[in-house]
Amino acid sequence: MGALGGMDASEDLRAQRFLRITAIAVGSLAYWRLLFWGSAWDLRHLTRWFFFPTDPFPQMMILIAAALVYRRRKYLRSAMRFQGSPALAALPLLAGSSLFVWGHYVRAMDLVLVSFILVSIGAGLLWFGVRFARALAIPWVVLAFAYSAPAVITNQALYVVRLWTAAHTAALLQFVGIPVLQVGNVITGSKVIAQIIDSCSGLRSMQILTLAAIFYVSWFPARRLRQALLIILAPAIAYLFNLLRVGMIAVAPTSEFSTAHTAQGLMIFFGAIACLIVADRIFGRFLPGGPKIDSAPQQLEAEPRSQSDAEREPCAEAEPESATPSPGIASSKGRLGAVSLAVLAVTMLGISIWMPSWNAPESDRFNPAELPAELDGWAQTQQVEVDRLFLWTVSFPRHEYWIYERNNDRVSVFIGYDDRSKRSQSLLSRKNALPRRGWDVLERRSVSLESVEAGVERVVARSQSAQILTYHWYEGTDGWASEILRALLATDQSPFRRSQPARVIRVATALGSTPAAGMEDEARLRAFASSLVAALGE
Repeated sequence: MGALGGMDASEDLRAQRFLRITAIAVGSLAYWRLLFWGSAWDLRHLTRWFFFPTDPFPQMMILIAAALVYRRRKYLRSAMRFQGSPALAALPLLAGSSLFVWGHYVRAMDLVLVSFILVSIGAGLLWFGVRFARALAIPWVVLAFAYSAPAVITNQALYVVRLWTAAHTAALLQFVGIPVLQVGNVITGSKVIAQIIDSCSGLRSMQILTLAAIFYVSWFPARRLRQALLIILAPAIAYLFNLLRVGMIAVAPTSEFSTAHTAQGLMIFFGAIACLIVADRIFGRFLPGGPKIDSAPQQLEAEPRSQSDAEREPCAEAEPESATPSPGIASSKGRLGAVSLAVLAVTMLGISIWMPSWNAPESDRFNPAELPAELDGWAQTQQVEVDRLFLWTVSFPRHEYWIYERNNDRVSVFIGYDDRSKRSQSLLSRKNALPRRGWDVLERRSVSLESVEAGVERVVARSQSAQILTYHWYEGTDGWASEILRALLATDQSPFRRSQPARVIRVATALGSTPAAGMEDEARLRAFASSLVAALGE
């Protein structure tokens, strides 16, 4: 610092530029693990990316974000003439560096990705101010698409979107004259049968096309209204194309097309892209103002700036005369910012190389309780296989599923455990109310059961030939908000993890066809549930 203090303004600026380049180079090396996150360089992973919304492909997002940064290079250079905002930079730098340390400690690369975005925003604010950070907003939004949301979040979204897809596909087939019946996630007909699993829900297609729309409007400038309409329209286009794909599979489930998942994904992607471009052409014809989308970037940048240009480009505001290099940049504050970021980058590189990760101790392993062979006159008679295609992303490291019988009555019992060792799996899902595929929920409400402290959900569901009543509840879990926060911060994969595993318990029985029979069935199920809770407690 003393040596820097003896320099004149031009030498100081060159020293700061050198420190900034060093900080960028060393900081990029600190995030080297992101390049190998998510089965990188595995071509099979690329095909899975078209279907599985829980599988990130960060390398593709990094390349797209880098391309957008290059595309906006002139605006970034223009924004570099402004003075930094250290007060605004403090929060993202502090949060980003903290997430970097924590993400490496708990092996959560998605947190390291968020750290990269925050640290980059903080560095831009510290060195060049709000204009520079705002110029990076769109590339960093694209990069955020690589974030893999914890299963406690995706389980809820996939369940809802899957039912929408099943219902709308059935409606589409009926509209074109193909009679079908949709029950839950299953579509059946005389020549039609299809089960809508999570990979067919269309959620990944909506994510990909929204990403493509953001990239498209960033690469080909247009007025903000036109950009917003395209981005809003993208999920709807993707959802419609996915309905067409599922409908074709349902009509011809044994055809070569139905089994070629990669070809399906590429067809949907390029078809939706073409539809998006057509929509943009239509908007360009009927919406006022804005350049044509096929205008070359060089031509756009060479055109004289006008008020509409300023509205179009986030970094194209009219620059005041004070935008020339400010003496403040060469001040002690500027030197301190350059040195601080360089030191931070070197520290982060050391952490990424040498910092150990947390491992769960052997004593944390658990032995789940076994269901009793007999329970108040009920006897285990049949072990049931879990419908994994129905559950899909809802996984249980250990589970038990049995049928109990007494006289002519039958009750099923399912217990699933989660040892909280992975954020990519969670037992929290509305699917747990149903035993398998092909059930429609008729009624869902909360009830109280004797000896059960947790909240119990009562569900009445029907298939094509029967009705069932289920009670299910969770033990060892907190409220939804707390579970989501814990999953986001990976606290259960750290020394702050909860010592006891989580579990879900479901008891179910068939419902009689008359109200009186239904009341008897429910009374029998409630008594069985109370006996089961007492036995598990022992």
